[in-house]
Amino acid sequence: MMATFLVLLSALVSFSASAKKVHPGLAWLAGFLVVPFSILFQEFVLPPQGGGASMWPIALAFGGLYGAVASGVGILAARLVFRRGANSG
Repeated sequence: MMATFLVLLSALVSFSASAKKVHPGLAWLAGFLVVPFSILFQEFVLPPQGGGASMWPIALAFGGLYGAVASGVGILAARLVFRRGANSG
């Protein structure tokens, strides 16, 4: 549940940054960093929960990939929304 929320938040951050006319590379980076920062915060700042093997490197790799894709989708969505808004009148 938390992972889905973070990926959607990543897309929302890049969408809103693109809506504010931020450079697309910077908007992508801002959206991309949401998931890795959250994973690293949960691993190194919050107290440990449960035992077992630490899987944060794998979560960081896959979460970073999902965050990157979601951030790109957010930028594309912002381009489509605001390009249509400019052409409609």
